[in-house]
Amino acid sequence: MTPAAASCRIRGSAIHGARLENAADGIVAHMPVREPYNVDWVFPFLAARAVPGLESVADGVYRRRLTNGALVAVERVVGNLRISIPAAASADAADILTRLHGLFDLAADSLAIDRHLAKEPLLAPLVRMAPGIRVPGVWDPFEGAVRAVLGQQVSVRQATVLAQRLCERFGAGAFPAADVLAQADVAAIGMTGTRGAAVSAIARQVVADGDAWLTNATALRQAFAKIRGLGPWTTEYAAMRVAGDGDAFPDSDWGVWKALGVKGAAARRWAEPCRPWRAYATMQLWRSRS
Repeated sequence: MTPAAASCRIRGSAIHGARLENAADGIVAHMPVREPYNVDWVFPFLAARAVPGLESVADGVYRRRLTNGALVAVERVVGNLRISIPAAASADAADILTRLHGLFDLAADSLAIDRHLAKEPLLAPLVRMAPGIRVPGVWDPFEGAVRAVLGQQVSVRQATVLAQRLCERFGAGAFPAADVLAQADVAAIGMTGTRGAAVSAIARQVVADGDAWLTNATALRQAFAKIRGLGPWTTEYAAMRVAGDGDAFPDSDWGVWKALGVKGAAARRWAEPCRPWRAYATMQLWRSRS
């Protein structure tokens, strides 16, 4: 499909309100952003977790490598995200825009969320200082779920190193497919056998049932509860970023604990008035510790 044909197809189906233009080397999409949108949180958040060779953030531009090696680029411009889709990926433009819409959490109503969270005394000054905080999603549900497991009980940097090793060992630089990880010795990248087995268990369920259950917070929580080695932090983190549950709350998270001085049941009591936006409260707490 030519860039022009892809542009017409997407414009006709109005994918997330994107305005498209043909470019010499592909398609440029302008996807509207509901203000306020805290670009100074989202892009650095993604940069800290970028897996070399798979994605990058530099000079205000997020880039993602596709399976065919082409690069999609996203940058913030006034009122929009400007998305450059190369000609080699124009046939998949609708899918790419949908992925990016979730990755950059463009559906959130920050005005309503901020207004609600500002009622909590601890969060009020944080919201005033940084309105429009979003909860970045993931490019791919299976990838996001696996990376949540890799991040269990380690730093963000260590989790990124593990993800890079996973890609290099089992995906030839790309993120490995579920059918590969279902049979792989995942622990060989430098993690415990239990966590490696948990990754393979997720992969086997995706092979058997597809990945739709990963985008449903209830189904994800139920499935993770049956997998040995997956604790509450991993489950809530995955519910927050993979399933897009705006009320997910990792009450045992180190950053939450440092910000609140409490964790577990005490943290949940503190967060109760933040419902149904506890995931956004978590982001504010993380930002306050960054």
